[in-house]
Amino acid sequence: MEKKKQEQWASLEPKNQNRLFIIGVCFTLVILVLIGRLAFIQIINGEEYQKKAMSQWFKELPTGMDRGKIFDRNLIPLTNRKTTTNLVIYPESFPKSDTNIKLLSELTKLSIYALKYEELTGNRPVQLEVKNYDTELIKNALTIKGVYSMDSDERYSRTNLAAHVIGYINKIDNVGNKGIEKQYDQILKEYRSNAVGAIVDAQKRVIPGFGYRSMPKDYSGIEKNVALTLDYNIQKIIEEEFDKRYEKGSIIVLDIKSGDILGLMSRPNYDQDNVAKYLESNNKELFNRGIQIGYPPGSVFKIVVAAAALENNLIHDDTIFHCRGFEEIDGVVIKCSSFDKGGHGDINFEQAFAVSCNSAFIQLGRQVGGKKILEMAQRLGLGSLTNIELPEEIPGKLPTEDYIKGAGIGNISIGQGTLEVTPLQIARMTSVIANNGILQDVSIVKEIIDENNQRIGERKQKNSKAVLSEEVSKNIQTLMEKVVTEGTGSKIHMEDLGGAAGKTGSAEGSSEGRNVVHAWFTGYFPVTSPKYVITILVEDGGGGGSVAAPLFHEISRRIAAIDHMKE
Repeated sequence: MEKKKQEQWASLEPKNQNRLFIIGVCFTLVILVLIGRLAFIQIINGEEYQKKAMSQWFKELPTGMDRGKIFDRNLIPLTNRKTTTNLVIYPESFPKSDTNIKLLSELTKLSIYALKYEELTGNRPVQLEVKNYDTELIKNALTIKGVYSMDSDERYSRTNLAAHVIGYINKIDNVGNKGIEKQYDQILKEYRSNAVGAIVDAQKRVIPGFGYRSMPKDYSGIEKNVALTLDYNIQKIIEEEFDKRYEKGSIIVLDIKSGDILGLMSRPNYDQDNVAKYLESNNKELFNRGIQIGYPPGSVFKIVVAAAALENNLIHDDTIFHCRGFEEIDGVVIKCSSFDKGGHGDINFEQAFAVSCNSAFIQLGRQVGGKKILEMAQRLGLGSLTNIELPEEIPGKLPTEDYIKGAGIGNISIGQGTLEVTPLQIARMTSVIANNGILQDVSIVKEIIDENNQRIGERKQKNSKAVLSEEVSKNIQTLMEKVVTEGTGSKIHMEDLGGAAGKTGSAEGSSEGRNVVHAWFTGYFPVTSPKYVITILVEDGGGGGSVAAPLFHEISRRIAAIDHMKE
């Protein structure tokens, strides 16, 4: 037989033999290429193709919580504070009998109507929180087709503490909006390791009986969380104390030496889980009033005027001003708080600062000159970003040189006119005075940490520079102490805790189309070794001495009590 084949092959012409040989080689090469390709797909790129295949038949649940956590400076969680049990329900598989609906209603505390006609419509999986932790009821629910249980963390607490700092996420695409959620969106989403979902067919319909499962996402690094400089207890104090009294405003608490923001609140507050209802509101609940809205500073700006006057040696021991209760510049009359009493009369610089005499400071402002006042404002950080790690921050606004040539010099000398500042800028300016002339960078992010709370990378480098002489700073410290002991801030009593120093302000502004007076107080304590700056703005609050100063008093005493407990 073999001999016959050889004879047949030999009988072929050489030309045909070559042709068959080439065809055989080609087939062999094709087979080798196919084998190589299969090996490449299955062995080398097998994992990648597996992920692509899984993504086609895996339907991710809309949990919206696949993010790193946000902590305070002591690693107290500001997000993900509570774990809840949820029922994941696939409406297209779930039998909507009266018995099943009633069982879900008992577990979730939702009405039968809401479940039947609102929650369980459509084809999207629904996640409902279990409010009634009856083990037997939960067990019965899990026997129903299309119902599964899943534990998850609530992203935001019910109190919405530090909501304007944290911000919120768009739950549809898990993207951060506002605050730290926006600024550190990529870091908080980076390397999150799993998704939870269901097995679906080609039309993306849930296949009954397959249940839900965890699918690994791309994972090639360390999960990252953000630790803020905020102190949970201080943040809680400032929110509680403000909410007892007022509706709109902001409070900043600043560590003088480090520039760390220990507390930053804005009111009105908002529900981070229900942002949609505020989008058309006129109350600006979503605005962070501490950094996002510019306000006239009123008399707290007299710190700037005083610093400019002292730096230019315009104040002497025998310097006396005469207050008639008003000043007139180019036909514009600007009143002092003493107007109804006929003025303060003769008054020295220290007294003028303590009682916040407008007449004296307008006279002083005209001596200093608008240009030098604006230069000092810039040196103290007004009119520019503090570069805090929050994307909403605005730089505020300083007047133009044209504005200060006329009656405008009178307005800016008392913190009115076209001046706009943020509470954070005023807090940083106050820290310069308390810190003997050193302007310190401020920050609200302490560090990025991993799941074991270990720091990842280097901390942000902070810079500081001297913008005032120590002599001038100490002179203003003395002035601010007089405000508290003898002047407009005398409602503050901190003698037993080392004393306090500050400046009140009552700034004329507008809100919702009407004229209002905003109440300011900015100060620090203790006076002997300054540790904390507290800046308070009460929008449409009235007088700073009667409104904001007492709030400073209560907050300071509560913070001091915490420090005492740590000792």
